[in-house]
Parts: sequence; structure tokens; C-alpha cells
Amino acid sequence: MATDILFFIPNIIGYIRIGLALISFILWNHPFYFLLFYCVSVSLDCVDGYAARKFQQTSKFGAWFDVIIDLLSRGFLWCGLSKWGYIIVMLEWMTFVSTHSKGPNWKETSKDFPALIKSVMAGGFYTPLGMFVISGLHVLPIWLYGLQSGYLDSVNLPVIIQMMVVLVLIAGRGVCCIVELFYNKKYVEFLLDEKTEEAVKS
Repeated sequence: MATDILFFIPNIIGYIRIGLALISFILWNHPFYFLLFYCVSVSLDCVDGYAARKFQQTSKFGAWFDVIIDLLSRGFLWCGLSKWGYIIVMLEWMTFVSTHSKGPNWKETSKDFPALIKSVMAGGFYTPLGMFVISGLHVLPIWLYGLQSGYLDSVNLPVIIQMMVVLVLIAGRGVCCIVELFYNKKYVEFLLDEKTEEAVKS
């Protein structure tokens, strides 16, 4: 077992992200500090991928670990915002199971995928549509926390802007939901395909 992977720079960044997320949740009732620590943790999600490529330290564990950190921190946030937050958490974890069964190439699409799905997934989300969807995924719960905690009011952000941003982020999260449901549907079809099951056994 290659335990040295645990000490790869991108994975060390992951441990730091977990620590920052834990600190943020301890400071849940202090909006400025919660947002500070939580947003730094989320921002480091971009740094670990860069570090993995720069130092040639990509790994299957790292790809898995990166998403696990996102799901845990974002899931805790959703559940803190609403008793219904677990529904979104459940969908995200189901999608994680459905996509990462494909391994590190889970972002790749097939010719038979709908145009919307291929457009969202194109270039590893580094397209206008992909970034719109990812913003809905990551930023919406943060923005809702800012609304619920009153922090956005405390910085004198006009209500009209607060609501406009919410609508844009909800739209992005809605498209994300369509993508998630599609991947879950594809995975269920895979599980129900008896020919595939027989091929795996042989």
C-alpha cells in the first residue's frame, strides 16, 4: 500500500481544508468568521488540483479525497441551513457513488449523452456553463447562510442584489440537479444491465 500518497502536497492541503471547515462550523454563530474560514477552505479546492498537476502528485486517493471534503463540508452547511438540507446532501452523495464508480475519468462523457450534460461537463467544468453550474453547487449554500445569518444586510448589500444573486445561483443549482439526476439514472441502468453483470463475472 502506497501510504506516501497520504503525504502528497495536494492531500496535505486537503487536511488543512478539513481543519478550516471544522473551525468555521465551531464559529457558526459568528457569520464573519464562519464565512472567512469556510470560504478559505472552499477556495483551497482550486489550489490542491493545481498542486497535484504541478508536482505530478495526482492519485486516485486524491481525486476521491477532494470530493469527500467537498461533500462533508457542504453537507454540514446544508443541514445547518435547513432541516430539508439533507435532501440535497443525499442527492450529492448518490451522485458521488454514481460517478466515481467510473474512477478518475468520471468527468468524461459519451456520445449518447444529452447536449446539456456534455456542455456542462466539457473541459472539466471550465466553460461558462460549467462555471455557472459549479457556482450554484458551491456558492448557493454559502450565500443562503449569508442571508439567513443577516451578514449580507450587515454589509449593506441591497436586498435587490441579494435576491438577484439567489435567483442566479438557484438556476445554476437547478441545472446541476438535472446533471446529478442524469448520472444517477445512468448508474441505475448500469446496475440493471444483466449483460454487463455477466461480463463482469466472466
